[in-house]
Amino acid sequence: MDLGLTGRRVLITGGSKGIGAACARVFLEEGCAVVLAARGADTLAAAAAELSGLGPVETWAGDLAQGAERERLFTDVGAVDILVNNAGAIPGGGLLDISMAQWEEAWALKVMGY
Repeated sequence: MDLGLTGRRVLITGGSKGIGAACARVFLEEGCAVVLAARGADTLAAAAAELSGLGPVETWAGDLAQGAERERLFTDVGAVDILVNNAGAIPGGGLLDISMAQWEEAWALKVMGY
């Protein structure tokens, strides 16, 4: 599939595994350069090693729940054309089964982290 994205630079938060890594694969196949951002440097390195044969892959390790880390990401990564907002997860289970603290933490990362 050609989505006309060749040459675009994509930042994928939560990009080291799962949905984020799958998105990275598709963007690389479309001719994009990707920046994978996640908390774990080891999982980022593994994802980059697996994907690097498809195109340019950069990594950035940090915790986007922290304001200073969001600023560092902005400074370190610079301009991007596409953002895949994939960091963080709402805890599994029913909404009434999670604590208010868990909900607020997940909400803050998903909404305020960008």
